[in-house]
Amino acid sequence: MKITKKITTFLLLATIMMGVYSTAYANTAHFESKDEMIVERKIPLPYDKPLVSPTIKQIIPVPLPKTSAFSPTALSNAVSPNLISNPSVENPSSSASIPANWAKGGYGSNTRVLKYPVVGFNSTKAIQVEISNYTTGDAKWFFNEVPITPGKIYTFSDLYTSNIPSIVDVRFKMADGTYKYKDVAFLGPTDSATSFKNVSVQIIAPDQAVSLTVFHLINKNGYLITDEFSLSEISTDPLPPPDPTNLVANSDFEQTDVGGMPSNWKKGGWGTKSAQFTYPETSIDGSKAARIDITSYTSGDAKWYFTPIMSPTSGIYTYSDVFKSNIKSTLTAQFQDASGTYSYKDIAVLPASDSFQSVSVDFAVPNGTKNVTVFHLIGAVGFLTIDNVAMRFKSLPTGIFTTGAVTFRFDDGWTSQYNNVLPRLNALGIKGTFFITTKQTGDDGYPAYMTKNQISQIYSQGHEIGAHTRTHQHLSALTLDQQTAEISGSRQDLLNMNVGPINTFAYPFGDYNANTLSIVKNSGFIAAVSTISGFVNPASDPYQLESRTITVNTTVTQIKGWIDDASTNKKWLILAFHEVNTSGNLYSITPDNFDQILNYVSSKKIPTVTVQQGVQSVQ
Repeated sequence: MKITKKITTFLLLATIMMGVYSTAYANTAHFESKDEMIVERKIPLPYDKPLVSPTIKQIIPVPLPKTSAFSPTALSNAVSPNLISNPSVENPSSSASIPANWAKGGYGSNTRVLKYPVVGFNSTKAIQVEISNYTTGDAKWFFNEVPITPGKIYTFSDLYTSNIPSIVDVRFKMADGTYKYKDVAFLGPTDSATSFKNVSVQIIAPDQAVSLTVFHLINKNGYLITDEFSLSEISTDPLPPPDPTNLVANSDFEQTDVGGMPSNWKKGGWGTKSAQFTYPETSIDGSKAARIDITSYTSGDAKWYFTPIMSPTSGIYTYSDVFKSNIKSTLTAQFQDASGTYSYKDIAVLPASDSFQSVSVDFAVPNGTKNVTVFHLIGAVGFLTIDNVAMRFKSLPTGIFTTGAVTFRFDDGWTSQYNNVLPRLNALGIKGTFFITTKQTGDDGYPAYMTKNQISQIYSQGHEIGAHTRTHQHLSALTLDQQTAEISGSRQDLLNMNVGPINTFAYPFGDYNANTLSIVKNSGFIAAVSTISGFVNPASDPYQLESRTITVNTTVTQIKGWIDDASTNKKWLILAFHEVNTSGNLYSITPDNFDQILNYVSSKKIPTVTVQQGVQSVQ
């Protein structure tokens, strides 16, 4: 789950079908020797592109097929005959430095070594590519071109082991002598140098194609060993059924209903703007996609969206699609609960991309959800094209998300928290998290704030102490060095006070930027609480935890409703308090109302946790 650690770099999806291919390029090959052909492929390879990460989300190139550990049946199921001559590279050429009917390839600025023979899968002969001193380009072995028929479906497979990601790329020779290239698989490294995996992809030969070869290549420092190649024509029958793990029907927009709309899809939007919906639009592989254009804009958005998925199991889901746009776009999940009420959660903001890219985002479907869908939308003048949409169940909730929980968070270190909060928490056995502004204490001439001795007493009685900067500044307005002094410095101040491991942080005013997030992570904090209003969910960013800020205008009834929601639907509710007194200040609550909330939480028997405990329960 996102709240624990990471975003997976490689998605492993089901074996894929690929259609029409990328722009044709003239043949620019030249020869270093009769046995070494260097193909100067001038199409940028996906791993040369920087990955773009909006918050904790990730955009990765497309598409990503599934691989599996090799078993003897994996190859025995391949359709005969094998069109590759010398597919197991057992027969050397006359020079003995390369296998018969094979060639070496590569280009760019790198040091590449292509070895033959090396130990393969249950054999003494396989082929290896190794790159060092990498700047640009790639390295690969490839078999002699095989004649093909346009429109026919072919299956390619091999066994591989590598210590870096690798790419399977098809090169088609066209009738006019030009070449077209298609990356059809991006593969992660294997477990060890002797751990072979099988990759299998299906390929549709495009119009005017006369032959093909396949590059299983690398374009980073590392090695790749390949063996047991197969290329077979299988059929011109319809494509296999969609991946059953994908909950989105007609995810590739290939099915059209009687009204000319893509089956299972709807148009949507709101506000004041002019929007045009285009279907079918040409996709990455020449198949069907859907497009939105906004030509004038004042407010609102526009989107295509799939028919909501009914009665989803609560837990983590992965949404993915392929998109191209000339403006920023947003992924927003829409949930409807049993009462019919809709709620919305932005799960990614994506930059414009002038070529098709794939986005993959994890998000949480809360307990009690009646149905869910995801909008890939735009809210400005521009266009967006989407295809290959998927929503897949990933995992069940863990830790506090199996029970629900409430956290009592107290900001700034007000004296009223020591006088009016601490005795009440202790009486009910509830532990809170106190975020301290370390240079604004009673010892520093601030009589409204706790002394260091009082802070120490809070810690000694089992409560968590967290950092809230040194002087409570708007962090986004500070320089990098100033932010570091405020954030890292406040943690060190508290460590010097011996008030425990200081693992969590709260942003003053809820104000932060990308530099702030980086500094908080690098300063040793495991989590940070924001003022983003809502419940923490299993896909939340641990450095942007949602909370509910209590003000003098927040009613006890409202707070009880949030607690009921957390208890019933197994959510994590962080309640953010400041002053607990009768001052009537905006960020205050009376001791009587605070008592009512404590007693209500106790009566509901919902777990109470500190921020640190909540995060650690799902790590």
